[in-house]
Amino acid sequence: MYSAKEQKDNREIDEVLQRAGYATFLPQRDGFAYDELFKKVQDEGYAYEEARDIALGLIMHLDVYQVCEGCDATVLNLTVRNPGEGTITEGALCFRSERPLVLYKGNNPSFVLENHSPLLTGQTRFSIVDKVEKIPRKLKQIEMEVESNYSRTMSIAKELFKDYDPVNKRVDYLASQGKELFGKERVDV
Repeated sequence: MYSAKEQKDNREIDEVLQRAGYATFLPQRDGFAYDELFKKVQDEGYAYEEARDIALGLIMHLDVYQVCEGCDATVLNLTVRNPGEGTITEGALCFRSERPLVLYKGNNPSFVLENHSPLLTGQTRFSIVDKVEKIPRKLKQIEMEVESNYSRTMSIAKELFKDYDPVNKRVDYLASQGKELFGKERVDV
């Protein structure tokens, strides 16, 4: 599930957060490994398909619970070239749950902001942390904000696009509004 590099990076993030006083849920340590869980469920007498469905359901529900309720914030490790669908899904769940979200890229030279979907990077107002020791400070900063990134995004989207016409996109108007809204907003930690 996780490469050796991802596991190492995840442990480093976990250690930094714990030193900063955060309680953590590290999926590779605290969650379920599918193969192991599947075998244990099958050992309980369930047929292959039923054991598979039970194991997958347990993993999915644990992950959703942790991101949306169990944890106060989520840190996504983007140090790998292409984040997996689990990482992307967890980011979206966290964003929609209006919980703090930090994107960590480490020293990944292939992580160039404009090469990634704004649907991912926009969830953090395009703010990406590049050093693991900066993650706790970024979390504290986000925790102090009154309005969640989701709430702020929806307010802006409703204002910008309430009269959106796909035939006449009014790019000149949208660009001027975009400059006012987004021009100097991004601050990397």
